[in-house]
Amino acid sequence: MNEDLDARLRKALRPVDPGEQFTQRVLTRVANEPKRSIPRVSKTTMRWASATLAASLVLGVLAGHEWQARRTQQGLQARRQLLEALRVTRDKLDIAYRAVNDKDGSSTEAGEHRGS
Repeated sequence: MNEDLDARLRKALRPVDPGEQFTQRVLTRVANEPKRSIPRVSKTTMRWASATLAASLVLGVLAGHEWQARRTQQGLQARRQLLEALRVTRDKLDIAYRAVNDKDGSSTEAGEHRGS
């Protein structure tokens, strides 16, 4: 099956000579087209274009740097918030653990008195 597909693709994509008539039509059309001149650009225009390009590049680099710094700050803030949440969770779990595993039973009694 792969060999058949390969053969069909080779046949479909092989180069084909378009013929002498096609070549003559293209050459006639090219010869009859009016020549276009390339407009000249003054030195002042080129200087302004170069200065504009340089300023754009500098602003682009600065904007990229600012964006990266902002992302870093956001990441650090998220890290601080996560660490604080983990600390609070640890403290609450520690309190719950001590309440459940209190050896002398005083925490259980205190909890029962609060509930009544």
